[in-house]
Amino acid sequence: MLDGLHLTLLIGPTIPLPAPTAVIQALKSVQVTVGSGQRSGFQLAFALSKRSPLTNELIPLGYFDPGIRVIIVATVGAIPNVLIDGIITRQEVTASNDLGQSQVSVTGEDVSVMMDLNDVIPKPFPAVPEAGRVAILVGLYAQYGIVPLVIPPIFSSVKPPTDSTPFQKGSDLAYINWLAQKAGYVFFIEPGPLPGMNIAYFGPEIRIGIPQPALNVNMDALTNVNSLSSASTACRASSTWS
Repeated sequence: MLDGLHLTLLIGPTIPLPAPTAVIQALKSVQVTVGSGQRSGFQLAFALSKRSPLTNELIPLGYFDPGIRVIIVATVGAIPNVLIDGIITRQEVTASNDLGQSQVSVTGEDVSVMMDLNDVIPKPFPAVPEAGRVAILVGLYAQYGIVPLVIPPIFSSVKPPTDSTPFQKGSDLAYINWLAQKAGYVFFIEPGPLPGMNIAYFGPEIRIGIPQPALNVNMDALTNVNSLSSASTACRASSTWS
């Protein structure tokens, strides 16, 4: 159906593949959380049974183990939209005596979580400006399809190696976030535009977005909000919608 919604789930180490039919049929719910100033996350829930391939084959083989990559794509009107490209960080199996209540839940965060794991060996950057350091660090994760989009800070100075050499402290992600904060920038990873690709943005925060449609209630086909309420007092006003 041209105007319908089609969900695609890809799972696998480093380069995920389309999930098998047994996994799609067992899928109960999909939740994707996109945060501002923090990593995005996802949670998938799958039904389990004694004869399920998930119970007897996939879970024992580590199909949902932490470190496995997950890509969720929503296709609307023949246009694919990558909701998240992330890594599983937690697997939880819930067993129940009630029919149909046993399930396995996997939780994960976007691929930037991999940049926050290696804080053992500090890296030197002799005569390398901030933008160059970010590009070098992001390039270490090319296997996850991360492409750097780096905007050099307006005020940037490079000292000769004979004077001083900057060293990285902490993980790659922590160091990049420190460079962004120092320059008044933001750093985040945006999934897409195609499955398996990610854009690592390092630059000023972009606050201007695409104009959104008005909130409509009880307007037949134009309704896009279930409920809307507004309250005001002498000191403040507030509105809620769902």
